Amino acid sequence: MKTSTDIEQRPNFYESAPMAFDRSAGWRYVRDRGDVYEADGMWYLTSLEAVRFAQHHPEIFSSAGGYDVGSPIPMVPLMIDPPDHARYRRLLDPMLSPRVINDLEDDLRRQAAELVEPLVGQGRCDAITDLAELFPTQVLLTLLGLPVADRDKFKLWSDALTSDASKSEATPAAMEAGAALLGYLQEHVNVKRGRPNPGSDAMIDRLLAVADHEGLTDLDILGMCFLFVLAALDTTTGAIGFTMYHLARRPDLRQTVIDDPALINPLVEEILRLELPAPMVPRRTTREVNVAGVTIPAGAMVRICMATANREAASGAAPDEIDLSAAGRAHLSFGGGIHRCLGSHLARRELRLIVEEFHARIPDYELPQGFEPRIAWPTGTYHLESLPLVFKAQG
Repeated sequence: MKTSTDIEQRPNFYESAPMAFDRSAGWRYVRDRGDVYEADGMWYLTSLEAVRFAQHHPEIFSSAGGYDVGSPIPMVPLMIDPPDHARYRRLLDPMLSPRVINDLEDDLRRQAAELVEPLVGQGRCDAITDLAELFPTQVLLTLLGLPVADRDKFKLWSDALTSDASKSEATPAAMEAGAALLGYLQEHVNVKRGRPNPGSDAMIDRLLAVADHEGLTDLDILGMCFLFVLAALDTTTGAIGFTMYHLARRPDLRQTVIDDPALINPLVEEILRLELPAPMVPRRTTREVNVAGVTIPAGAMVRICMATANREAASGAAPDEIDLSAAGRAHLSFGGGIHRCLGSHLARRELRLIVEEFHARIPDYELPQGFEPRIAWPTGTYHLESLPLVFKAQG
């Protein structure tokens, strides 16, 4: 396989990938150029070996440099490199532990059921706007300890921010939304500071409880909350949408997980492996480095392509297909190394709860005739633009 940089360059290489309708074809397009190569001023690491190397060498592949978007709010800990990164992870990891997620499950399950219940009598829905966009927002508000009743205005702000995520400069709409969101968060931080709740598992309460001891400023706390808005909403929306799409287009797969709910977790892992909503992460090299026989210069912008590595990591035949029998097929969709996704336990739980609660009420549904699943393209985070489902109305 070619790994040199003397491959014929095409303008807008990445934007030319056929991702909108077929991610498997799109990632073959990216992978076939080589293990490591430069295109349009960006270096791509596509092989499993190259991706793992970058993930486990944060001293060379800087996240702070990769995410340098000029934000006045520190995106903690995503935009923090070692050694400071370890301090923030030490604080945040326990707040998203399996124990915390287990304690939240009954509340989150109730919220999922309440979103599905009104759809039962309609005979149709859009799984994106009716479920995938709403549930993650409610979950994040619950996690932070904010009113779920604020979902709609919170979603308006987050939509304005994430819709501009692929642009090189923030638009006035995004800046206005960011200011409004930060003002909202600061207001709730101030209220919670005046009403300490030491027994709470809510993230803002827990951060305030250790703020003095750990030397956390309000800017640190706002940055941590802001990061979850940018990193946890659009990605989970994408994952829910892709899960429901594959279940809708494959009645056999849907019936399999209905008959054996123990297979929901393997289904979730396979969806995450194939349709990861954040398929690449940016980094900037701190020094010259040789990867897979190719020299990448210092200061280079790099895209670490987990989506291509996932297909290489999958054992067995058909790495582009969902295989529930291939228990434990490896994937790197939550990253690796010190920057592994903080919210992986929560994301998996959200996907399982939506699958369980939707199919408990609407087990039989289909895509409208002629529907073509399309993602917005080009974009940094992948999600279906819409997902109409039709079914027999009940009640």
